Amino acid sequence: MEIEPVDGAVFIYTFGVMFSALWLSTPGAPPLNVWVFVLFGFTSLGWTAYFKWKIAPQFVPDEDEEEEEAETPRPPTAEE
Repeated sequence: MEIEPVDGAVFIYTFGVMFSALWLSTPGAPPLNVWVFVLFGFTSLGWTAYFKWKIAPQFVPDEDEEEEEAETPRPPTAEE
């Protein structure tokens, strides 16, 4: 498994969403302690793994599509 920068971004984003949702829902309750941070960390790690193996591959462009786009003629511009 190769860790990429997008994996870190997904982890931090997920952690931040859960942290801010907890803070906005009831400020100060439950108290932020080690247990909450560990729970958020494991949940963020699980979502990051799920994203990497199930969701991200759906957004990778096919090689065939890139070749077709390169072959399509572009309309002339004012500079030409």
